[in-house]
Amino acid sequence: MNSRHHITILIYTMTALLSIMGFCRAQAAVMFTVNGCPAFCDSTAGTVLVSVPQQWFGTSIEATIGDSDNCFVESINGMPLENGSSFIFNDINGSKSWSVACSNGKVFTLQFTFLPIVALEGDFGYDYSNGTVSLAEPGLPASEMMTARIKWRGGSTNTPEKHKRNYSIKFVNENGEKQNRKLMNMRRDNHWILDAGQIDMARVRNRVATELWLDMAHEPYYFDKAPDALSGVRGEVVELFLGNEYRGIYSLTEAMDRKQLQLVKHDTINNVFHGGLWKTDEFTDETGFKWADEYNDSLPDYYGFTTMYPELDEVFPTSYEVLYNAVYAMMWSETIEYFNNVIDQYFDVPVVIDYTIFYLTLCANDNSTKNIYWLCHDREQDPKLSIAVWDLDATMGQSWSPMDWRPPIVAFDYFNLPYTWPFKMMFHNRCKYRQQFLDRYDELRASWLSEQSLVNRYATAIDCLIECGAATREENRWNGDSDLFDHPLNFVEEKQYISEWITNRLPLLDVWMHHNVCDVNHDGTVSAVDITILYNYLINGGDYYDESLDTNFDGVISATDITCIYNELLGY
Repeated sequence: MNSRHHITILIYTMTALLSIMGFCRAQAAVMFTVNGCPAFCDSTAGTVLVSVPQQWFGTSIEATIGDSDNCFVESINGMPLENGSSFIFNDINGSKSWSVACSNGKVFTLQFTFLPIVALEGDFGYDYSNGTVSLAEPGLPASEMMTARIKWRGGSTNTPEKHKRNYSIKFVNENGEKQNRKLMNMRRDNHWILDAGQIDMARVRNRVATELWLDMAHEPYYFDKAPDALSGVRGEVVELFLGNEYRGIYSLTEAMDRKQLQLVKHDTINNVFHGGLWKTDEFTDETGFKWADEYNDSLPDYYGFTTMYPELDEVFPTSYEVLYNAVYAMMWSETIEYFNNVIDQYFDVPVVIDYTIFYLTLCANDNSTKNIYWLCHDREQDPKLSIAVWDLDATMGQSWSPMDWRPPIVAFDYFNLPYTWPFKMMFHNRCKYRQQFLDRYDELRASWLSEQSLVNRYATAIDCLIECGAATREENRWNGDSDLFDHPLNFVEEKQYISEWITNRLPLLDVWMHHNVCDVNHDGTVSAVDITILYNYLINGGDYYDESLDTNFDGVISATDITCIYNELLGY
């Protein structure tokens, strides 16, 4: 027996003893290296995965095979190997694999990807616990084992029966203190998110939609003071290992916080509030800017708005004054004249316009009142609220609901006006920003939101998963899981579905966005016929509320709606 076998036996004996003593947790074992790139093991499936440059795909590469501390390769496809010897991998692609016999007596199936690989080690749950993170970028050695505090994260995606978990990662140093890290082409920070795309049949909707927003949206109103501000998070699609188990496709992203948005810090010395950040977690009249109950600065939320900055464990009590003032102003905006007078004072109008167009185009029904970040850069300078995007999985024909997981092209609420008041008022025929809203829509439809641009954007993201083999690995790992409402994953079909959804829906959207609310019979013309329809509704004692007849958006169908149409006909 040679020295390599002696060392291997010693290592496995020590590992077994440590496990018995309770010191050993599941680890994302690196089995060996290929040109220095680590091979991560999924012991449940008997596979190993190596991240290599995308240029390798479609070619044949002679690569050096290196041992790890606990394993060395004896042969690949039956060809004996010595440490440091090379092997020619012919015609590398996402569907091809190689048989690898290792010194531990096991045979694994080797596959290549060109996505980065993230490996987590530790036992995680609802609370932060100690763990480590390793990152392997394509063609590079694995990063150092980075210590971190890690937990499950999410709302409805974080209930006890869920399987494909999202993770929140906070890097720390050896003393447990905050440690900033720069990952790939993103920012340098200690807080990072691993998004599972849990309900998304394409796994990349959130990532693609966020990148679309970053491309198309106006900069926030304070951009001249904070040119590094981003109203969405950057991210990279990766493949994840948890211990020695493959967990599939994830998006590694930055966190949405004060730093991302470049909000002015709280003055802790004088306890003066400057920047503010709130996330909408519930569908309420307050998050719809329809009603303003009194606030309590000692509570962590205000009727569906959760305080994100300043954090309550650092600044207590908080202050909802700026947020409340905006909600209160909208509550009294039942006349278009009042709305036109106050909208600029409380809201970043160009961003509001862009977000209204964005969420209606993507049919992001779970992002009309919920899953929005409202922010103020510095209330001492300008108390306006702007918007940052978040959690866009349920978009482009994907629903969060198990009963309606793939809505029809014309979704059940497609022709309803937005519930959130600043968004809805963009459809009022006398809103002073109505024409700007329509012009911006037409501009975006000719560029970022054109049919071809949207189809290509989503198709490219899904093709990447298919080409590198991640789509097949995801299907094998998660097909029919209850997180997916027991539906089968099929990335080829999902790519086709999204393409058809975009192609069929956009022409309908074009008509609806330009629709005049005074055209209550939808014949394309505002005329006396529309007045007659409203008149008949009123004299016949209409006992139900029909939103399409509420032409002045006051929540009541009355003679004032007839007056609204009359004024439209007269050109007022």
